[in-house]
Amino acid sequence: MYKNVAHVKYQGYFFHMRSEGAPIEEIVDRAIGSALGSAATVLVAVDGEVVLEHHAGTTRLWDAPGVPATVDAAPATAATRFDLASITKPIVAAALLGELHAQGLDTTLPAAELLPEFGDRRGRTTTLAHLLGHTAGLPAEWFDRDPDPDARRFREGARPDTAAGISHRYSCVGYIWAGLATESLAGAPLDDVVHRQVLEPLGMHSTGFRPAPELRASIAATEFQPGRGLVHGEVHDETAAALGGVSGNAGLFATGRDLLRFAEALRTGGEIDGARVLPAAVAAALATPLQLPDDPGYGQALGPRLNEDWMRGLGPRVAGHTGFTGTAFAAEPGGRRSVVLLANRVHPARSSNEVREVRARVVSAASRR
Repeated sequence: MYKNVAHVKYQGYFFHMRSEGAPIEEIVDRAIGSALGSAATVLVAVDGEVVLEHHAGTTRLWDAPGVPATVDAAPATAATRFDLASITKPIVAAALLGELHAQGLDTTLPAAELLPEFGDRRGRTTTLAHLLGHTAGLPAEWFDRDPDPDARRFREGARPDTAAGISHRYSCVGYIWAGLATESLAGAPLDDVVHRQVLEPLGMHSTGFRPAPELRASIAATEFQPGRGLVHGEVHDETAAALGGVSGNAGLFATGRDLLRFAEALRTGGEIDGARVLPAAVAAALATPLQLPDDPGYGQALGPRLNEDWMRGLGPRVAGHTGFTGTAFAAEPGGRRSVVLLANRVHPARSSNEVREVRARVVSAASRR
């Protein structure tokens, strides 16, 4: 999959686009130090071959806002790992779907069969599909950020505030519950299930929760947070951190090459390099639009978003997801292209949303390959 890769930084390759758009390298390089933070990786694959791979910046510029880094920072390379933030969600969705498939079950399974907390009047109509499709009636965020590694306080307090199925509301809370449901179904910790169902089959060997301390130098730093200092090598998301670093809503770290393998699995219906890496039914569920009770302005599959505004430049049918830290991927299910853009745009602070424009420009430029 990685033959004929152009390493712009080291081999002088220049990716020429049509005259109406800037080269992808230029778009990314100009955004380093502002919209994309201190580091970025971008990959574009066409028909399964990587036609562009570019790395820019360094893993750390700051110890705090306005305070230059006092530690040596490595240049961004193919080995640099980024905090995926909410891109954890579609990968967790794939793990839960894979476990259901292995057990001959599907997402119509009531959540209460795995999570007794959903056994009350409001929760008992909730299915796993509601959790994965953001229609479970759960709030968007869980704001108790005190340490809760066993999720005891979360389990006691995080409940639906409306009935399932009556509205679409993007919910980190729903995916935390989806992660707990995955553990209950598999009888194993979430990180083990994600590894077994997704990371190992796809060959995503540089992806995982809670990276080892010795990997810190190869991880892009994120935000300076009160009480935590500069978050570097630990999950940025405060809720996932409070839950111990392994959660259904956030917590995975990955390289660009690894995330491209997940994007390619969505593009091909579950195959990479001629081998099946996801069951066809799982891959289809990750790319098939759900019937939503209202219109959020984009399509929703079980995990990924579909045809969201920033990804529409890639083609008429696109699946992908973003992460708050500055990460994104997009793929054309049944089509030709996949794109990954990883950055640490929250380093050292979450003061800019310019990444949205950069992301859309990169995806549009990739469509011209």
